[in-house]
Amino acid sequence: MNEIKEAFTKITPDCLDDIKEELKTRDENIVIETKKKKKRYLLTLPIVAVCAAMVFMLWPATHSIQTVVGLDVNPSVELNLDDDYKIVEVKTNNEDGKKIVGNMDLKGSDIEVGVNALIGAMLKEGYIDELKNSLLISVTGENEQENEKLRQQLSLNIDELLKASDINGSIVSQTINDQNVENLAKQYQISVGKAEIIQQLVSKNPLYTFDSLKNLSIHELNLLLQSNQVEQVSITGHASESGYIGKDKAQSIAFNDAQVSQPTVQKVEMDYDDGVMVYEVEFYKDQVEYDYEINALNGEIIKSEKDGERTSQSASSSNQSSNQNSSNSSQTSTQQISQDQAKSIAKKHAGVQSVSQEKIHKDYDDGVYKFEYEFVSGDYKYEYEINAMTSTVMKHEKEYVGTVKLTQNEAKQKAFSHANVSSSNAYDVEVELDHQYYEVSFKSGQYEYEYKINASDGSIVAHEKDYDD
Repeated sequence: MNEIKEAFTKITPDCLDDIKEELKTRDENIVIETKKKKKRYLLTLPIVAVCAAMVFMLWPATHSIQTVVGLDVNPSVELNLDDDYKIVEVKTNNEDGKKIVGNMDLKGSDIEVGVNALIGAMLKEGYIDELKNSLLISVTGENEQENEKLRQQLSLNIDELLKASDINGSIVSQTINDQNVENLAKQYQISVGKAEIIQQLVSKNPLYTFDSLKNLSIHELNLLLQSNQVEQVSITGHASESGYIGKDKAQSIAFNDAQVSQPTVQKVEMDYDDGVMVYEVEFYKDQVEYDYEINALNGEIIKSEKDGERTSQSASSSNQSSNQNSSNSSQTSTQQISQDQAKSIAKKHAGVQSVSQEKIHKDYDDGVYKFEYEFVSGDYKYEYEINAMTSTVMKHEKEYVGTVKLTQNEAKQKAFSHANVSSSNAYDVEVELDHQYYEVSFKSGQYEYEYKINASDGSIVAHEKDYDD
């Protein structure tokens, strides 16, 4: 390799630097910094062609791949390197990656030159900016010690490059030595680097799944990495939230909806739920706990829950109720509100009039009679617990479900029909509206059935049939 370099230098002493600069400009005059030079060059295409031809002729015919460097933003590119950290092959994992590489021929270039050229193209095309300032570097190879050195060096170089473009970047970097991750990458048709950080998130938070996270951008995944405090990856800087409403605004929206001031805040952090980036806001005031999910893009309240409210009157009623015997239970019953009154209290509290998909029943729990009332209004499902003795709202929850055109009974009948089970032969039937789907479960004969049905168009999304032993 040294002999080749010397021969190349004698023939064209300045040509290699010219190629580097041309790759960085890509006919678009992108300015890229390397450690050795901070000058701008403009080459004519004939010179580039001659120099590129010389590099190709002098480049050895066979180079084994020792290391793979992955770059992911949304453009996803992999650089296969030999033992001299020269680029043997460039692979693109998606259409954005192809757009970034374009007509650049990086074969034979030093890894630093190749990375700088690709980052420059991403900056030029707007894939990295102050709103989306995250980038993922993944280094895969057999030599773990050398991989770690390369990871650190690339992370430092790219951070400097972004700062030179007035961007405070957040760089996620990792080394990978897990064959299973490569299998996951192939299964979900994503890069190995992206598969690795999704695996880390799924391991950290059991509510996440590969299917739910695979289509997120690296910036969105970085936000989740920082919220979930994943320690297996290295992160420099902070993922920008400038494209979202921000934690302060999300907190203010929750406080205003709960009609409380100066509560004790437990948590305000970014999360991902049912296809939406959200802020989870948790706080309490006067021994009442509040839990909100706020759409991180538009501030819409996706879910709200209030739990733990007990007035002195309800506590007194509870004690009285628990001490009463059967002889005066009928008198207690006459003091309770009616089912219609409970409905009216809940709808007034929710600020709605027209409702559908109603379910209500009376329950007795911990010395308290209460109504549990569930209904849909607009694009939301509401759940209420109303104290039957004091008329107070004990708990309430609001959840976005989208457009609900199917009734609970229609969802149930679709499940029965698909399972070829008559309603008379089904028992332990449960129908629950969860987000945009009905979850229907029932038993018939020796089998247990579970269905997930789209609440808007009635399509069966998933179903299972298990032997009930």
